[in-house]
Amino acid sequence: MSRLQDLEVFVQVVNSGNFAKAAVVLEISPSAISRRISHLEDQLGVRLFNRTTRSLSLTEVGERYFKRCLSILADLESADREAKQHSKQPQGILHVSCSTMFAHNYLLRRIPEFLAHYSRLSIQLVLSDNVVDVVGEGIDVAIRISELADSSLITRRLVSDCRIICAAPAYLARYGTPKTPDDLATHNCLALNAYKTTLNQWRFRDLVGLREISVGGNFTVDSGIALYDAVLAGLGIARVSAFLADQALRSGQLIRILSEYEAENDVGIYAIFPSNRHLLPKVLCFVEFLCHSLHSKG
Repeated sequence: MSRLQDLEVFVQVVNSGNFAKAAVVLEISPSAISRRISHLEDQLGVRLFNRTTRSLSLTEVGERYFKRCLSILADLESADREAKQHSKQPQGILHVSCSTMFAHNYLLRRIPEFLAHYSRLSIQLVLSDNVVDVVGEGIDVAIRISELADSSLITRRLVSDCRIICAAPAYLARYGTPKTPDDLATHNCLALNAYKTTLNQWRFRDLVGLREISVGGNFTVDSGIALYDAVLAGLGIARVSAFLADQALRSGQLIRILSEYEAENDVGIYAIFPSNRHLLPKVLCFVEFLCHSLHSKG
């Protein structure tokens, strides 16, 4: 038995009044009860009970110890009850991480709908274009747009996505529309800073085959939403998420270019979380909400 079980045996003996009745409740033998109490007293170096052949009573130390044990066991029961409540219904704080562009172009306008359904939940949103340490930073769910989901974590693909090359009409009117990938060498291509250099290698397929072109220009930034705002403003050409740029494309704020040269670049939008063991309802309901809303996007 563990030390906690020793305390439970001790409390049950006090409540029952003798070893025999406690043994019946705990479904162990009276001799086992006697051994556990003796072991507990040896561990503490004090006598907890006054024993006679006819009676059993607490010593002064035993009285004080009993009160403390009751408090400890009550706290444990309360903690267990609270944990079980979390396992049954969504409540508490949900820590969510995602990129600035995903938040501004999609997530922020959907959070009110989610919270309206789950009044006992609150969301703490962490915006970063860096890859966040999900476990180290206590994140419940991270949303990532990536070619490869992090294999060391549990992932769920929410919706397919791809990266497209586009520019604002004003930029194309001023500088012309590239006709081939090689034409990008004479255009201002907006880029993300060094830690995302792979996103600045644009992949194309032409008569030569599959190839990558390194792009650059007079503006780099470490924020996806800032890059997106810059291309909307007509600063240059950018490669962005088709899913998040869909509204701007439909409204004519952005124009897709070089699509006939695009290589397959299915990246996917993923929900990533530390573990699916005892996955909390707050995580499950949020992931299900994302999956449904992304597919019904509107």
